[in-house]
Amino acid sequence: MNVPTVQRTRTHGPLGLILAVVMLLPAAPATADSQHELLLFPSVDTFDTFSESDPQVKDSFVRATLDLLYSYSTPHIRFLAEYVLSTEESELERLKVGWMWRDDVTLWMGRTHTTSKHWTSEYHHGQYLQTSITRPSLEEWEDESGPIPSHVTGLSLDVRHSLQNDAAVNWVIAAGLAPKFVDGELEPFDLLDPVSDHDLSLNFKLSYKPREFEMMQFGVLSSWNDINVDSASSPSLADLSQIEQFTIGAFVDWHWEDLRLIASYVHFDIALDYLDRTVDDDFELGYVQLEYSVGEDFTFFGRSDNGFGEDWSPYLRLLPAFVSHRHMLGVRWDLTRNHALTVEVADTAQQAIDTDHEYFKEVRLQWSAVF
Repeated sequence: MNVPTVQRTRTHGPLGLILAVVMLLPAAPATADSQHELLLFPSVDTFDTFSESDPQVKDSFVRATLDLLYSYSTPHIRFLAEYVLSTEESELERLKVGWMWRDDVTLWMGRTHTTSKHWTSEYHHGQYLQTSITRPSLEEWEDESGPIPSHVTGLSLDVRHSLQNDAAVNWVIAAGLAPKFVDGELEPFDLLDPVSDHDLSLNFKLSYKPREFEMMQFGVLSSWNDINVDSASSPSLADLSQIEQFTIGAFVDWHWEDLRLIASYVHFDIALDYLDRTVDDDFELGYVQLEYSVGEDFTFFGRSDNGFGEDWSPYLRLLPAFVSHRHMLGVRWDLTRNHALTVEVADTAQQAIDTDHEYFKEVRLQWSAVF
């Protein structure tokens, strides 16, 4: 939970079965032609607010999370499964199988992370992997008032073109089932509890890397999402039947020795289809995060989440926990190779429903690790 709001807990009974299937997939021992790996990303974080514009905003929590990431590969087959367990939810995040036609061309099938969100495709759910505790509001998960789908179930094609001087161009195109809009949040298709009434999602990402196998890159991304609405799930959705969402934007992830810049800016073009009218909506959202490393142990960072035209967006008004603005500073201390402590403070504006915004300052502390 990245904003003070009531979370809807999702649990899935077949967790034990799913994990058993994942562990048994590579029945034969790993050989030179195959390998498998299980990574555990535990984290514990705390959150509190102060200086609230509305006393009801006051909130605090302590949350423990375990992200299980399993992968198995042969020269032509890739398999990946990711399951997140926390004190608030239990959810299958990714389950996909890939076929490598060549070393630089892979076709994936299953539930994947949306390719049109750079932060999500780089860090996934592993808190240890990202420097900051919070995610940019543009990149937030669906069940935390994220404005763009984070999960799509379908097909994706990943192609890499190697260039001269060790550079590369990478493009990914994906098509699958879009989420539904239910009671103030986007709800993706659930492989463990499949239901119908999910429409089409198309996603595209094109990136250029000056050094093929390093993270430094920049590029463009876009998506089209046809989102069906459960009008009966909330009074605010009465008579709203469908949301058509188009996004196009750019991103950069760049390094200069000890300095790193991560930024993205996305334009939204949205049509809200009511029974008797269509409401058009367009706005921009973006973020800029700077990180500065001092030796190998400490990283100082700051981020600004902002936009243009988002304050009065009819679409964002349907996401009451969406963070419209956040100006944040923090520091991460890597205690050992596998453990880190991070602290953040931020000045935050939350979208809210019946008010212009709800303002509060927040402080967060997190321990994260990888095993």
